[in-house]
Amino acid sequence: MPEPTTPPIVELIGIDMHFGEGAGESMKVLEDINLTVNEHDVMALLGPSGCGKSTIMRILSGLIRPSRGIVKFRGKPLDGVNPGVAMVFQNFALFPWLSVRENILLGLENSTYNLEEKEQHFHKIIEMVGLDGYGDALPKELSGGMKQRVGIARALIMEPQILCMDEPFSALDVLTAETLRNEIGRIAMDPASGFKSLIFVTHNIGEAVYLARNIVVLAAHPGRVQKIVPNPLPYPRDPASPAFQQLVAQIHAILTNSVLHDEPSITEPEIVTAENPEEVAYAPLPNVTMGEVIGLVQTLRTEPESIFALATRLKKDFSTFLSVIKAAELIDLVETPGQTVRLTKSGVAFQQADIKHRKLLMHDLLLALKIFKHFGDRIDQSPDKEITEEDVINDLTQLFPNERPKILFRQLVGWARYAELFSFDTRHAMLKRFEKEYLGKPPASRLKEAGV
Repeated sequence: MPEPTTPPIVELIGIDMHFGEGAGESMKVLEDINLTVNEHDVMALLGPSGCGKSTIMRILSGLIRPSRGIVKFRGKPLDGVNPGVAMVFQNFALFPWLSVRENILLGLENSTYNLEEKEQHFHKIIEMVGLDGYGDALPKELSGGMKQRVGIARALIMEPQILCMDEPFSALDVLTAETLRNEIGRIAMDPASGFKSLIFVTHNIGEAVYLARNIVVLAAHPGRVQKIVPNPLPYPRDPASPAFQQLVAQIHAILTNSVLHDEPSITEPEIVTAENPEEVAYAPLPNVTMGEVIGLVQTLRTEPESIFALATRLKKDFSTFLSVIKAAELIDLVETPGQTVRLTKSGVAFQQADIKHRKLLMHDLLLALKIFKHFGDRIDQSPDKEITEEDVINDLTQLFPNERPKILFRQLVGWARYAELFSFDTRHAMLKRFEKEYLGKPPASRLKEAGV
């Protein structure tokens, strides 16, 4: 007679998540998420900002309820907080008036252990995370790395079935993060640590490959599973090994594609000419400042450069850096053949121009984007040659139902102000064209003169 199989610790089945449904500004942040967390799994949730990594973790922890779908714990639908999960947050979340000992023992506040058993658990955990001798210290006496160790110890003392960590190293300096990452890897492999599985949110591909057995690559707008990549590399893992580097390259290729080319593909794209401009799709503006876009263009060399190598050279977080590249690509300053980035003709002209002519070029390049043309036409058609912030936000809500219109509005105003395309009167909440004549020439003429 076959032995009964152990159900997964957690299952997410058909999860959708909307925020703001009751406030007139609904935003879909997750779509059809299906994940299974088994015993002795180490899972990384990896993806660009806004893809819902932290939201997924909070749903499986039972801290928030999904808008649709089922969360199961040990085969049964979850109702309320997940009893098998302990959380570690990036901001430490320690009580400053409690000692290290008292902060850690809070994890056993509702346990049935007596005082002697609690003390035994405390000494076991404090030794495991390297906090011997710090029991009576207050959080203000600790470094960032030590504070995070306290948070990890408080979670581990609960003996959770899943330890969830939301970007646990992002608030630490590079060397401290590296040390603690190695410690977490050691604890995850130690059967005496108490927990059965680890799930962590990260932006760092190398961190995911170093720790995880399964790497969930997420796409954004709305958040969805792009691919689950199993990691067969044996522990301990050597980041300098060819196999490690190959897996990093594979994942950054998947992530690059999901961020830069996440629009639905079609087999025979139609060539859009000046006669049918309305067939060009509206594109939302990435949540990136114009300063970041300009910095990227100034940094690029004449030859194409690997996106991953460029992020490494600039010491930028890879997935966040992709949003800057996507913004520059949308404006037509760069293009991304394969996994490289290079300047377009517009980008070269912009890089070589002085401040005045950069503004002129950006003015014309933004006018070529349908979203700016739309609001330019709306302003021109209004009796007072201006439109209200409320009208702009209403339009953005209709054009981009899966985006947050207030954030898009701030992006629209920020980009337009740099390019002296639109001005925004904050006091009266009105958007209008920038009151300035641009040398009396149409945009096409200026772009042609710049060699674009």
